[in-house]
Amino acid sequence: MIKAIRIHELGGPEVMKWEYVEIGEPNDGEIKVQNKAIGLNFVDIYFRKGVYKNPTIPYTPGVEAVGVVTAVGPGLTGIKVGDLVAHAGTPTGAYAEEQIVPADKVVPVPPSVDPVIAACVMVKGRTAQYLVRKCFKVEQGHTVLIHAAAGGVGSLLCQWANSLGATVIGTVSTKDKAAQAKADGCHHIILYKEEDFVTRVDEITSGKGVEVVYDSVGKDTFEGSLACLKVRGCMVSFGESSGAPDPVPMSALAAKSLYLTRPSLRGYTCTRDELLQTASEVFDNVAAGVIRFRVNRTYPLSQAAQAHADLENRRTVGSVVLVPDSC
Repeated sequence: MIKAIRIHELGGPEVMKWEYVEIGEPNDGEIKVQNKAIGLNFVDIYFRKGVYKNPTIPYTPGVEAVGVVTAVGPGLTGIKVGDLVAHAGTPTGAYAEEQIVPADKVVPVPPSVDPVIAACVMVKGRTAQYLVRKCFKVEQGHTVLIHAAAGGVGSLLCQWANSLGATVIGTVSTKDKAAQAKADGCHHIILYKEEDFVTRVDEITSGKGVEVVYDSVGKDTFEGSLACLKVRGCMVSFGESSGAPDPVPMSALAAKSLYLTRPSLRGYTCTRDELLQTASEVFDNVAAGVIRFRVNRTYPLSQAAQAHADLENRRTVGSVVLVPDSC
């Protein structure tokens, strides 16, 4: 028996329970991993609330972790007991001391990368990678707007877009977060509680607008984000921390011939080769110092409910990691 966070009903952080569970042994194509660090992501909140549907209830939440392989399924090659691996994606189950994971969903963690940092790579790092390298390819001379610029993904987007030669505009809620966004490469920082971000973007760009908006906020920023785009600009809506945006008529895109996309990490890592390539690029950029993961807070796994509450209420900065109580 191991301990894990279990959710028996949808709702707020209070539905998360710290319980004993039985996970068994790996079958064909599976491995057992003893988790060392677990990434906290907003998608975990979406599943807990029912915005995204988990196939079963009760369930163990969590889609990202790093750990040591403790058992491999029959006949499995290429992975051995003792390997340090990172894994992410469905099925959920990372909020546990140990879990069974499909072997084709894990990647090796380079020895130079700390497990706590690696626990942020598989979701946040790969999300940033596909957003700036594939979904909309940021290039020298572009101007980009990044909402929640001090968040786990936002911080990485600022750093990566800056390294690619873009002018980076970021929105944040507090002066402390503004300082972090500046350190992460934001050239222009907007305190959205004190000033209208649409007006400020217009001023910063001299009325030209931006090539792309990366919007993980959703309802509160969606219409304004569209207004910030230049002709043939791209609206990348990849999250909805404030709720789902209101329906948008196609005519709202027509005036400036705008592009609108709602991407997901799964859609950009459909194959094993894509998984390995995206993870490798993130690890390489970490090693080269192009991007830095700011893990400003860790919580014992048993206190995952508090971590959810803090993330949901914007009391966190950068990435948050859960550490099993036994570690």
